[in-house]
Amino acid sequence: MGQRSGKTAWRLYKRPGSPFWWVAYTVDSRRFRYSLGTDDESVAAIKAADDHRKALIGHITGEKDEIDLDHAFGRYIMEVARFQSSFATTRHQSKALLRLLGRATRVSAIDDKAVDGFKSRRRGERARRGKSPRKGRGSVAMDRLVSNATVNREIELLRRIVNKCASREWGYATAEVDWQRHLLEESDGNTRWLTREQVDRILSVSLPHMRPPLICALCTGLRAQNVMQLDWREVDLQARMIRVRIKSRKPGGRELAIPIAQPLLVELAKLNPKDAGRVFLYRGRPMKTDVRHAWLTALRNAGIATKYTWHDLRHTAASWMRQRKVPLDIVQKVLGHTDIKSTMRYAHVGEQSQVDAVAAIGEAFAGTPMAHPIRRIAKKA
Repeated sequence: MGQRSGKTAWRLYKRPGSPFWWVAYTVDSRRFRYSLGTDDESVAAIKAADDHRKALIGHITGEKDEIDLDHAFGRYIMEVARFQSSFATTRHQSKALLRLLGRATRVSAIDDKAVDGFKSRRRGERARRGKSPRKGRGSVAMDRLVSNATVNREIELLRRIVNKCASREWGYATAEVDWQRHLLEESDGNTRWLTREQVDRILSVSLPHMRPPLICALCTGLRAQNVMQLDWREVDLQARMIRVRIKSRKPGGRELAIPIAQPLLVELAKLNPKDAGRVFLYRGRPMKTDVRHAWLTALRNAGIATKYTWHDLRHTAASWMRQRKVPLDIVQKVLGHTDIKSTMRYAHVGEQSQVDAVAAIGEAFAGTPMAHPIRRIAKKA
């Protein structure tokens, strides 16, 4: 379907995976293509004609077209985010931004004041920690404030979308924002890890279908999404290697190869390996990525504080490697860190304690006059 106006034209069409109508048109060799945010063809046609008219006027007057946050996020997700392995994270982060900034807010109205307002409101909210096994079905545990790191990641997503709107490809009106000054100071990062005794207790009380993914997380250091979505096509038992694509800003993610440790090899062999299909199942169906409820239940049954998260299994894997003197650069490769700075948080693990370090200084004085200063004082007396 299309409507012509002189030498230019706009065209409505549907894209796979999107329920909305999209429009495409060209103004002075500049191509426009985006979602109209409606599944009603008549409404889409009216909006397409109006947008096309505004684009023509903007070309003549030099003014840029406007777009609201709802449509900007929708277009970004369909054209950029859905091709990235971090797609689910982007969708999750967008919820807080749209809720606090307002879906109908124009992108051109997002200035330093608007970002400050979002930041202050978001920092005062409680973090959602998933369903709590203590409070019954459907309840949510709210036990801490949203972290600075979370706010920073959401602001960075907003920056990417605003920059995309300002790009030559999209060409929408935007305001100047000093993004750097809005970033909050972050902690050095959580390195909370479990002891072998704690892990044994968790494994002993976990449901049978939870044991294999738990051991996989501990033996590989993979994130929950990679563990729960692990496919037999990514597992080579003969070569004892797992190859997965981890989250990255590159389309499709980045490939990571991890050797299979003996405990994990045993667990995988018990699962009736196949050529393809999900590795970890529950009642014959793929397990959900979000396992917080089962994880918190296992912690409670094991008598371990529920402050630990599933992601702490990743920290545990790194800490156990460091305790056994594995070099940081090797730990970096196993975890898939692109920057060694991310791995440096584990640098202190496995090193001598301060007491041992000071004792080593004392041993350096052995056989010198400083070794027994009290005797020297007594002789002088």
